[in-house]
Amino acid sequence: MKKFVNITCVLSVLALLAACASSENKAANKKIEVEELVFARDPEPIRGKLDVYGSMARGVKYNVDVAVKETNKKLFESKQGMSPQNIIQNMMNVKSGRNNPLYDSLRALDYAVFYALTNLSGNKGFIDANIFTKTSQNLALASIKAHKNALFGEKQLKEIKRLIDKEQKKLNDIKAKEERTGRLTDAELSYKKGLEVALLKLKEMYEAQVFAMAEYAHLIKADEKDLKLEGRTFYELEDLDKKLTVQMFQRSAFHNRAEFGIAKELGRSYRFREVEYNLVRRYPEVERLNINGYDVEDEVYAENLEKRAYTQALKLVETTEAYKVAKEADKNSLRVRAFDEMGIAVFTQIEVAYNLVRLSEIDYGVITKQVNDLKKDIKHREYRRLASDDAISLLNDKIKLLNLENEQSQILAEKALSLRALYFYAGFSPFTKTMLKNSDKDIVVDLRAAFNKDMVEMLANIPAEEAYEAKISNEWAKKENWLEELMENKPAPQVQTVVKPRADYDVADEDIFAPYTNPLYDKKKVMQLGSYVERKNADLEWKMLQELYPEFKQKTPDVVRTRVNGQIFYRLVLRSENGGFMAICNRLRADRVQCLLR
Repeated sequence: MKKFVNITCVLSVLALLAACASSENKAANKKIEVEELVFARDPEPIRGKLDVYGSMARGVKYNVDVAVKETNKKLFESKQGMSPQNIIQNMMNVKSGRNNPLYDSLRALDYAVFYALTNLSGNKGFIDANIFTKTSQNLALASIKAHKNALFGEKQLKEIKRLIDKEQKKLNDIKAKEERTGRLTDAELSYKKGLEVALLKLKEMYEAQVFAMAEYAHLIKADEKDLKLEGRTFYELEDLDKKLTVQMFQRSAFHNRAEFGIAKELGRSYRFREVEYNLVRRYPEVERLNINGYDVEDEVYAENLEKRAYTQALKLVETTEAYKVAKEADKNSLRVRAFDEMGIAVFTQIEVAYNLVRLSEIDYGVITKQVNDLKKDIKHREYRRLASDDAISLLNDKIKLLNLENEQSQILAEKALSLRALYFYAGFSPFTKTMLKNSDKDIVVDLRAAFNKDMVEMLANIPAEEAYEAKISNEWAKKENWLEELMENKPAPQVQTVVKPRADYDVADEDIFAPYTNPLYDKKKVMQLGSYVERKNADLEWKMLQELYPEFKQKTPDVVRTRVNGQIFYRLVLRSENGGFMAICNRLRADRVQCLLR
């Protein structure tokens, strides 16, 4: 199983944008005016122990002003640089942290959504508000991880220092003997070298933890000597409720994310099922995975998710670019397509983040077992009289244990961070400019209420699924059918000389799902329910249709093998000498299930 990734930088979207965005926004030449929240000049002193809520309060309050200004500057004052497409491609080639491919996927989607929203809205007030929201959320995530690292570092520094002092004394003793006698045995020389290497590793670990503590102090604007940390709250509540599905977070995002709100203001109003349908229609493997079952540990699923995220991010920035350079007459239709792509990207963003949470849980279980096994082994050997080589081996195992415990703590921090990020992606945003003008103590009170109450209520209050939103079924095979329809009935798409969205999935949408109205169609003897590249998919489709539409249980279909332009397809059809298919076919079409009468 691939290791879970350090995703602090994954979720720091604005830092990413600050490094590489090159927007052509019309606001580029205007003077940037950002309301100032200048608190960092005189931060409040820390009183008592600092928990994760206090860390978030200080991390956001004392950094958001500068971070917002810097992001505005990079977005609207930067010179022409790499194209958004190149930025996406570069992100997918960056491997860091624990090298989980979903790391890159999330970075690419984050960038694409933010880039699109910045260029599609045209409303500077909205853009500024969105930058503030994203900045505060990412500072909060950084504060969560920094606090957890500091909490662990505070404990590990003492253990490393104890071990360094103990082993340094042994090294000093053997060096003293060497000075006294002028020589050491081969075993003593080997022992001396082993101690020197081990002490070098320990000192490097010590320095790394000191640096982590300094980073944390810098983030929350505090003096290291004043830090007293508390970690009993928040972190023990990091289990993802198994009742919370990906779709619940997606539905919450649909009702709470600004992306859907600004789309509505600009004339593109959605229903949840429409966004979900767009995802399945344009990426039919999504529904195929739902049918066949998938798990985050399955490399096939993980690879598919990574590729989908990359494709969607690239498609979104391409469509946004096409909108930016289009003639005025074409802008509205391209903006609609871009909003469609952005809804898809938001839903996949949540799927990726959800699986990063699950991966952290899996990885924590794996590394905890390694830690416990090594502890038992060390305890078994620790109080024995050991030869010098065995003593060095034991010391190296103790260093290995320290590294494993550090990784274990990192995973816990990332689990807390990724779960909170998932809630942010679902639309939860507790930070406001008004809140940040309060005292640190009052901000902490607000955050406790927000994370423990508002966040739960946000998910609990997701509107029930609207009655008119028909259940999507069998969309997983539609891509094959689209291709067949194009081959049989449509001219080949023209090669584009500029970057524009593909047309293959936008052709004749309404014709495909519009109800039949002419009574003559009720006399048609053949009803085609789908067309598939593989025969087994036609069989699976029929089983699904029988479950969803009881009237099919007494019918027997045909699967007809046909060749179209050299490609083999398997058509799922029902036949009747008397026709009578129009009513059920119109019902299927109303449910966005493809059905043809012929």
